[in-house]
Amino acid sequence: MRFLLTLVALAKLSLFAAAACPTGPIINDPGFESGVIPPRSGGNSWNVGGIVGDQTSYTLTTPGSTNNGGRVAFTALLIPGHPRYGGQSALDLFQTMHTCTGKNYSITVDYKFNSTAANQCFLKVEYPFQTSGGSVTVPSGFATPGVWGTTGSFFQAVSDADNLIIVFNCNNNEPNTISVDNVKVKRFNGNAY
Repeated sequence: MRFLLTLVALAKLSLFAAAACPTGPIINDPGFESGVIPPRSGGNSWNVGGIVGDQTSYTLTTPGSTNNGGRVAFTALLIPGHPRYGGQSALDLFQTMHTCTGKNYSITVDYKFNSTAANQCFLKVEYPFQTSGGSVTVPSGFATPGVWGTTGSFFQAVSDADNLIIVFNCNNNEPNTISVDNVKVKRFNGNAY
């Protein structure tokens, strides 16, 4: 009987050990300092998808954010192109984070708009929130053209592999650029919501 209880206790302990939080960085290449341009699919860190506008593209630019000394930034070149897009251009930059279910995190992102005309562009940072998702959006009208700003929020991880998505979007039928740098995700001991 005592042997059986010991086996049951060891089995419970191994279940708890398997549920340990991931160690290491929460996101890879948060400042794009590797100099590696994200692929459109696959890869170990940043990926790009959701491209709208047949001339929309992306690149890495220098210098990066002046807020935190970034050397390199990710820049979305939003160009609508064909009229079928109705003046809209967009792309998503995303990465699977190494999170821990139920733990709270803070997130900050430096951003820069090249134009704030008519407030027709925005940058949206999407992250997990409770059982679904949350986001923080920065409209271009709240920014100063060509000047780095910082946005942020808090979230509670819903899995050990939550997605972080940064949406770049414009609907003014003009070429625009939006840059991001210093994407920081850290454990947060306070209340995330």
